[in-house]
Order: sequence, then structure tokens, then C-alpha cells
Amino acid sequence: MILKGLDLILTYECTGSCAHCCYRAGPGRTQSMSIEEVRAYLTAVSDQPLEWILLFGGEPFLCYDLLRESVRVAAPLARVLVFTNGYWAEDGDISRRRLAGLQEVGLNYILFSVDAFHQVHVPLERVAMGIRTARELGYATIEVDNRYLGGPDADNPFNQRTRMIMDRLAELCDLSGVNLIRGPVGMVGRAADELSPYMKPRSTLPSECFLPDYFGGDLRCPTGLEIHPGGWVNLCAGLALGNARRDPLDEILASYDPDTHPIIRLLMREGPGGLLKLAEHYGYLPERGWVDGCHLCYQTRRFLRPYYPDLLAPTTPYMESTGQTQKG
Repeated sequence: MILKGLDLILTYECTGSCAHCCYRAGPGRTQSMSIEEVRAYLTAVSDQPLEWILLFGGEPFLCYDLLRESVRVAAPLARVLVFTNGYWAEDGDISRRRLAGLQEVGLNYILFSVDAFHQVHVPLERVAMGIRTARELGYATIEVDNRYLGGPDADNPFNQRTRMIMDRLAELCDLSGVNLIRGPVGMVGRAADELSPYMKPRSTLPSECFLPDYFGGDLRCPTGLEIHPGGWVNLCAGLALGNARRDPLDEILASYDPDTHPIIRLLMREGPGGLLKLAEHYGYLPERGWVDGCHLCYQTRRFLRPYYPDLLAPTTPYMESTGQTQKG
């Protein structure tokens, strides 16, 4: 596997528990990476032609020292991106200290999540403060990411709320030069439980499985992956290639073969419908319809977890926190 991008989920802990979160991040999720793990992962991919490294969570500013040191280690390898909900930008002084501290060690690219889901938990004024501060400090790239239920053009109360939030954000701060990303909510994790009922079920089986574009779009030759707290190496939330705490990351990459991975092989050859057939073989009876291929794939994977515990991991995307530290 030749990597162009790497996502490091530094922590599952978050100030909110957004309805659309594929990782089910939230205040009850306390598991985080160590800086030693971050260093080891980045050393393992240091010979890869990386174009970007994304640091996020959960909310990475909740482990600010880890975040800052991770930026320092990652910056010599590729462009570093940090994804945040902006909760920390309580006032100008705090916002400047946080962003300047990251800028000093190599960060020049900051992304803020803004939509109907995040703004349940984060005052929009804090996001505006973060954007203004990043602009004042001269960050090269500032982005705002919106997630839309059913896609940006779908008309529903969530998307109407997101559009109103963006109008208000434009009143609170200057958005000229700020990149806007508008994408669909993936029906994985918490979204599958809380948001899929608002969408119309499909009557036909989805025929193909596509990786996100930023991971290469093709299961045969992925160009990106994400690493979770606990060491799990994923192509999609809960779809594991291995565990970097058990096996060296460079060996996991070198040995990638979709034909030897039972779940990926089925997805590649038959799409999510192939997973449905496998799940039905074990007695799966769908409770209700699926709204798209990701939803079908996720629902069947959740059922199949006991049969493929090392391939459908970690547990975090599949179940809510009990309030105790998750062991992966």
C-alpha cells in the first residue's frame, strides 16, 4: 500500500456527542494515543510519499500537549491538517495562545466543523473567534466543513439549520478566503442509529463500495488510512487491516492484499450486498431498510463483528460508551 494521506485519531474524547459522528466520540470516550505511538506510526510511514497528515478526534484540542507534539513530529513529513470544533476559542487571548502554539511547531492548515450537528454543542461565536484568530496569525489555509444529511442539496430540517448557521457565521466573521467543504453525512456509527430514520430507505441493493476520494476511492489500491487509539488501522470506521500495537505498521501496509481479507474481498467483488448475504448466512434479519450502501455495509458489519472480531474493529464505531475507558 502506497500512502498519500494518513489520519491519526488522537482521541475519542470530545466536548460533544454529535448525532452524525461515525466514531461515536463524546465526553464518555477517554481513550487517546500516546506521543510514543504517534512517533512510531509516523516513523513507520516516513518513507511513504505522503502529501498530508490529518490530526483529529474526537476533539484533539482536549489533548493539546499531545496535539502540539504530534504537529511537531508530523510537519517534516507532509502538510499537516488539524480538525476541530472550535470549543476552545473562548476569547481572543486563549484562541491566540492555542493557535500560535501550533503554528510555532509547523501547523498552517486548520479546519473547523460547522453544521447543525456540531452547533448543538459548540457556540458559533467560538468558531468565529477561532477563524478570526487564524486569519490574524496568517494561517495559509482555513476551512469550514459542513456535513449535510442526504447531501448538500437535500432539503430537511438539519440542512436548513446548517444553512442558517452558515449565514450567521458570515455575520460574525469574514469568510472571504475561507475554504468551504460541503459533504454528506456518512451512515456509519451514531449517524446510522440517530439519523438514518430521517431518510428514505432504498429498495435496491447498492452494487459497489467506494472508499472516500481522500483514501483513493478504490479498495484494490487505497492511498490513505486512519489509525485509532488502541492501534487499529482502518480503511473505514470499524473496518480493520490490523493493529499497529500488535504488528508493525509498515508490515501491515506491505502485506495489504484485498483478496485475503474476507470482508474487503466481498466488498470489492460484490459490494455491500455481498456482506448482506454473508450476514444472512449467520442468521441476520434486517430490522428495517438501509438508506445507502454505507448504511447497509455498516449494519451488516455490526452484526458480523462477533464472527470477525479482528477485522471489524475497534468497538468504538459500533457501540456507545458505557462511561468507562474503552479497550479497543
